[in-house]
Amino acid sequence: MLQLDRLVGLKGVFVIKGRSDGEETKKRIVQKAVQLFVQKGYGAVTMNEVCAAANVSKGSLYHHFPSKDELFLHVAEQDTEQWLAEWDSKKSGINGTEARLYALGEHYANDFQNPLIRAIEDYARIRSHSDEINQRLSQIYESASRACRELLQEGMDSGFLVQGDLEKYVVIVSGLLEGICRVSEITALAKAPEDIMKYYREAIHLLLQGMRTRSGG
Repeated sequence: MLQLDRLVGLKGVFVIKGRSDGEETKKRIVQKAVQLFVQKGYGAVTMNEVCAAANVSKGSLYHHFPSKDELFLHVAEQDTEQWLAEWDSKKSGINGTEARLYALGEHYANDFQNPLIRAIEDYARIRSHSDEINQRLSQIYESASRACRELLQEGMDSGFLVQGDLEKYVVIVSGLLEGICRVSEITALAKAPEDIMKYYREAIHLLLQGMRTRSGG
């Protein structure tokens, strides 16, 4: 964000508008859009509603986000980036692949009730998308799997995990972690956050039984 809002010239003071105001406007639009998408889902939200909630004109909204697709994808990408940043911060204070895998399970569990996850899944299913949108959706899922990929590679490099096809491992392990909360929701097995946490811990325990080398413990 622009720190200086004025430039002093030879003939006077010129006020710089645009960048700082524009960033604040964009931030407000995103905050209100998140609330609406969470409350109503992608399909039920209109750009007029976003304008009203953020108290901006249509021109201002479309200047920052040319379409509702663009707005929603920005929200989804921002949420994924935040999730990864929180994981990177948590991981930096944990040593060892095993401890980090359990921590990753807990990180997934803590995101169990994130309503944006449901909104993203619904958005991906409810309509056909252009190749560009499909590519961005694919990148969102790819970014989310980065945490899993890095840990699995770390484990194989250190000899803690058995060597194998990394990409296949990523599909299996990330599918396991993402699938736990879906199954728990459908079957109503998880009554409280501590319940879902237990499922994730047990999943990591079972996973390690199959992937850990003998020398790894």
